[in-house]
Amino acid sequence: MSSMSNIHTLFGPEDFWILADSHKFLNACGNQGLNILHLSETETLPRNSIIFSFSDSAAKRTLEIAKATPEKRSIFCATQVFEPSHHCANYSLNLLLNSDFEKALKRQRFILNMLNSHNSFSIRGKGSCGHLTLNPQAKPYALIDEDISNNFIYSVAEFFEVHYAHITPQAPCPFNFNGKLRISGLLTVLRRANPLLPENIKSRLQQLSNTVAKGGGLLTIEENKITSLQVGNSEHIETLKLASGIRGIELTEFAIGVNEEIAPLIDYKVNSQLNEGIDGIHLAIGDGSSGFHIDFLSPAVRVTPIV
Repeated sequence: MSSMSNIHTLFGPEDFWILADSHKFLNACGNQGLNILHLSETETLPRNSIIFSFSDSAAKRTLEIAKATPEKRSIFCATQVFEPSHHCANYSLNLLLNSDFEKALKRQRFILNMLNSHNSFSIRGKGSCGHLTLNPQAKPYALIDEDISNNFIYSVAEFFEVHYAHITPQAPCPFNFNGKLRISGLLTVLRRANPLLPENIKSRLQQLSNTVAKGGGLLTIEENKITSLQVGNSEHIETLKLASGIRGIELTEFAIGVNEEIAPLIDYKVNSQLNEGIDGIHLAIGDGSSGFHIDFLSPAVRVTPIV
C-alpha cells in the first residue's frame, strides 16, 4: 500500500473512508489503517469517500446513498464491471492512493485547451506513429478543478483521462484516427452476458490480454477501423471481430491519459479501470453491451498539434 501522501491532493488533510460491499476487502483496508464502512451499514456517504462495488446491486445502492447525501466528495470504482476480485480491488486502490489528483486535473485542463484549439494532431512515441483529426463540432470530455470545487461523485476514470466517445453509430464520429500503435495492455468490459457471443470469447480475450501484457502488440488503424492486431508472430484481428458485438472493429473512443504517477506500479495483467488513465493514449472498440468494450493502452505516446 502507498504512503497515501498523494490522496490528499484531492481530499486535503481531511479524513476519508473506504466503502464497499465486501467484508474481506474492507478488512484488508482496515489492516492498512484506513477508515472503512460497509455499504449495507450506512444511509449516507461520509464527507470524503472512495467506493468499491463488487456487484451491480452495490453499484445501485451507491447511487441511492449518494442521492441522499447533500455534502459529499466521492470516487466511485465499479469493480464488478471490470474484474470483481479482491486482488483487482486492492491493486486499483493502491494505484488510486498513489495518484496525484491535483496534477492530473491540471493536465486535463491543458489537454482540453489544446484539443479545443486545433483540429489535427500527430501521435508519436514508443514505436507508435499516427494522425488524429477532430470534427470541428466535437467536444472532448474532461474533468477540471471547477468540477470538484463543490459536492461530487465521479467514476475514478474521469479523474485521469480526456476523451471523445462515439456513442451513437448513426452519428458522425467526433474523431478520425490513422496509424500504428505499440500497445502495452488491454482492458475488457462486458456489462451483461450476451448469448450471441462465442462461448469461449472471454477466455480468448483473457489469453490475448495476458500475451499483450507480457510482450506488447502492434495495433494498425485505418480510417477509424482496426485492420490488424499483431502480437509476436500472430494476428488477432478475428478475436476482436468476434468479441466486439454490433459495433465491430470501428473505434468508439479516443482518450488521452494523464496519470503519470502510476507508471512504475502498473500491471497490465490486471483488468483494472485505473490502468486506462496511464499517461499516453488509448483507443477502444465495442459498446460493452452487444459485445465487449475493449481498450488498447499505449503509454508514453505524445499528442502534438499540427499547426
